Amino acid sequence: MKYLKLIATTYLIMITVIYANGQTDRKTDLSKALKIGDTFVPPNAIQQMRGVGTGIDLNKLAGKVVILDFFDTYCGTCIQSMPKLQKLQNKLKDKVQIITVGWQDQATLNKFYASNQFLKENKVNLPVIYADSYLKERFPHQGVPHVVFLYKGKVQAITGSDFITEENILTLFENGTIDLPLKDDFGKGDLMGESKNGKQLTGMVSLSGYQNGVPFESFRRQKDSLSELQKTSFYNVSIYSAVLSTWAKIEKADYIPRPERLLLKVKNPNRYLDTSSMGNVWYTQHAISYERLDSITRTDSAQARIVLQDIHSFLGIRTYKKMHKMNCLILKPCPIEPYKGEAPLNAMAYDGSSVLAVMTDLGRQFPPVLDKVNTDTKITLGAYNNLQELNEQLAHYGIKAEIGIGEQEVLVIEELE
Repeated sequence: MKYLKLIATTYLIMITVIYANGQTDRKTDLSKALKIGDTFVPPNAIQQMRGVGTGIDLNKLAGKVVILDFFDTYCGTCIQSMPKLQKLQNKLKDKVQIITVGWQDQATLNKFYASNQFLKENKVNLPVIYADSYLKERFPHQGVPHVVFLYKGKVQAITGSDFITEENILTLFENGTIDLPLKDDFGKGDLMGESKNGKQLTGMVSLSGYQNGVPFESFRRQKDSLSELQKTSFYNVSIYSAVLSTWAKIEKADYIPRPERLLLKVKNPNRYLDTSSMGNVWYTQHAISYERLDSITRTDSAQARIVLQDIHSFLGIRTYKKMHKMNCLILKPCPIEPYKGEAPLNAMAYDGSSVLAVMTDLGRQFPPVLDKVNTDTKITLGAYNNLQELNEQLAHYGIKAEIGIGEQEVLVIEELE
């Protein structure tokens, strides 16, 4: 049986980098890519499944707003948005045609739709273009959902799924044009731009807001190709994400940064974190981007401390870590008791209580875990539905989990007066 120590460690690294959205550096042919305002030439034929009535003919939809929603069967965000898209299609069917586009074959997608109860319950039956390659060549992307608005034969917007709204559809239909944030998975951030051209630089720093057409990128260091200086940057991240990823370079945390471990001493929490779950719309309003050029090469931790000072200075905040009392699931030693439950102790194995704490935190079933056992003993647990069932299994290893008040490390973001 494979133990989860490596998995937990890997997840911690991923979390501290802040939810990287699947972008890669692999080469993609962009020679056929269309831009906003370009003429869209439909393929000679498409392979379509699902939908209502006769097959879709892209050549005959010039009078409607056409929305291409690129998706994948493993994309939870894509699936979650489909009922909303179906409702918009039903309501505005004379003005819009929403089409989902997938690269997988018909058999795979048939199996997916046949087994997805969520889509069945919400009566999702949007037309699906399957085994697509033509449309992705024209609208290349590395992450989904990826959305294209077409109208009167022109590309009107390339954006995210949060911008598929009734208001935006009607605006485009009535005005003929629309200005939406650009999703370009191959865009490059360059806050300083022309300001560094032709100049002998020894350093420069810039902090700005949302950068249109630039993919999300967390804390990164590289050599700037133009100035040859050391470049530290992040693009289109929340203030919380910027702070958290920078702190991760200063001192690595051994826990999952759940919301309970963020303490905001601010007037408007929504400025720092998407508290209303607005998604891409929130990022266009509140995301920040940062670049710093240095002639000196420092260690990651030393550079991160300087970046953190810049963030503090630009935003008028200070950030720090401290111990804070909160509701916890506390793991405590207890007498060992033989396990007599029905579920076999063979579902999941953990390399010690610290890994158990991390993986339990990931499940979000209980408050943040406080490990007062600190054992390296391998712990194997079966399925459990509640705290009682969990404790019946933990007692086999001399551990008891109790919900109570304990001190946990938190990250504080505090606005200065």
